[in-house]
Amino acid sequence: MLPFAVEGWQLQCEEIAVDRILDIRPVEGFLRAHLEGAESVPYTDFQDDVEGLLEAGQAVLVVDSGGARAAEMAMWLKQRGHDAAYLKGGMSGWSGELA
Repeated sequence: MLPFAVEGWQLQCEEIAVDRILDIRPVEGFLRAHLEGAESVPYTDFQDDVEGLLEAGQAVLVVDSGGARAAEMAMWLKQRGHDAAYLKGGMSGWSGELA
């Protein structure tokens, strides 16, 4: 079970591993740079599109620019029974490698 808020260093040192990374920023931001392995599911479409993407039991990390919307969508996923977390500080706080 993931903690609700995941720090960037926890991913970088592999203290925490996730099955899926969902980037909810607009597509333009995702195309500029994103976490390795992340999938673009924009915030405006997230609730309509995400349920069809996830399999039961997957650990999901939600990422946005600053963390607030990602926290909102991670909570929405948790309320639907998913093991979800958000990247604390979002992409603004990320200091690791980008794709």
